[in-house]
Amino acid sequence: MDNGTTMIVINNHSVRSQRELNTVKAMIRLYCKTLHRGAVMCSECESLIEYVEERVTGCRLGEEKPSCMHCIGHCYQSAKRLQMIHVLRWSYPHYFWRHPFRAIHFKLDNLRSVQMSAAKADIIAKTS
Repeated sequence: MDNGTTMIVINNHSVRSQRELNTVKAMIRLYCKTLHRGAVMCSECESLIEYVEERVTGCRLGEEKPSCMHCIGHCYQSAKRLQMIHVLRWSYPHYFWRHPFRAIHFKLDNLRSVQMSAAKADIIAKTS
């Protein structure tokens, strides 16, 4: 189980991307443990974690990847994207109380990602 003390990079992307993946996985676990009332992850939440891992590790943007919330080309299927939005909206406030520093770090990474995406959009608009 992820206790947040060590970070094992399982993809070729940035540490920020790996940190985002670890945080999202922890939020999904919190959501499942609280709402689905099980000590063991349910198959629906387990498949959601596998889907997220697959998408993040296979991201075609590589090091240039913004956070998934602010990505220009979304690679999630519509149903999975809506499910993730629902899970993250519920779990972020609860996660914040359990792991405040990691939650703030997650939020700051998302804000930096928005700034990077806006800068890239400006560059693309100027070159077009």
